[in-house]
Parts: sequence; structure tokens; C-alpha cells
Amino acid sequence: MEQEEKIRNRVTRAVQLLLFKSHRIPGVKGWELKKNLGPGYLSVIKFLNTRLQDLGLTIKIVSDDGRELSVSEDESKLSTARFYVTLKDELSLTAVKTMGWSIDEVAGLAVVISTIISRKGSAPVKEVEEILRKKFPEWRVRLNLSKYIKRGYIAEDGNNLVLGWRTFAELDVEKFIHYVLSA
Repeated sequence: MEQEEKIRNRVTRAVQLLLFKSHRIPGVKGWELKKNLGPGYLSVIKFLNTRLQDLGLTIKIVSDDGRELSVSEDESKLSTARFYVTLKDELSLTAVKTMGWSIDEVAGLAVVISTIISRKGSAPVKEVEEILRKKFPEWRVRLNLSKYIKRGYIAEDGNNLVLGWRTFAELDVEKFIHYVLSA
């Protein structure tokens, strides 16, 4: 009975760490999970992931460079990776609007991601701004780009923009490319 209570407490703590944002960027680093849950934190994450999948959610593990990792990776890689709860299936446009995104913000993000992908993963900031200015007022362009960067969808690399870790965590990039090319 005492062992079950310990496991329940570790799973509860894992849910709190993963779901409640304590910083600007959602999710939690592997080393933070290990510190809070103990050395067997990966078994807790595996168990929690199976339970979350019943609710239409999944835990993704994403490295700083945007690569998706699995729980069987080397622990040194997992300690710096971000563990993040995201939707298991695709999100409808109606659901996107209820999550605080306007259709203009979603469209702008799609344009930015498409531009970066079409430029082989890196696009000059000025060029992206110029493309966005054709459809949005200048104040909106700067505001949206700042929002995309803060939320981790894109990142600055000198004077260029690149895809951020969150784009890889939440978006099936291959499917996105296929959809854009077929449209």
C-alpha cells in the first residue's frame, strides 16, 4: 500500500511539472524531472504517457535542436531535452481559436514556417518580414514574429529565422510540406 502511494505521488508530481507552466516555455527539462521524481523518472513518464494517450494527449521529448527523442535514448541526451505534453491527434481550426490564437496569427505562422522550409531551413528576417507585410500591417508583423519566437515556434540565428523546437514537437513537418505543396 505504501509503495502504491509513492508511485501515485510521483505520477501526480510528474503531471504537475509537465502541465503547469512555470516558465515562459511549456514543458520541463529531463534533469528537472529526475531531480523532482528521482532516478526512476523515465518509468513514471512511460506510465503517465500511456494514461495521457487515453485522453488524446502524448508526451513528446524534444532536443534543443528540435529532434524528437524517445525514452530509450541515452540519459545524457534526455537530461537536456524538453518533455512536453501535446495533442496526440491533429487540432481542428475551431480548437485553435479557443486556445487563444487568431486566424491571422495561425496564417502568419504557417507563412513563416513555409518560408523557412522553402529556404532550406533558414530565412533572412527581413525577407520574412517583407512577405508578411504584404498581408499584415507592420506593427502586426513585428508583434507576431515576436510571439512565434517567444513561444518556441521559430528561433533567431543571427539575422536569420529557423524552425524552433516547438514546431517539431507540435507539427508533423513532412505532412505540412506535403499539404502546402498540394494546395
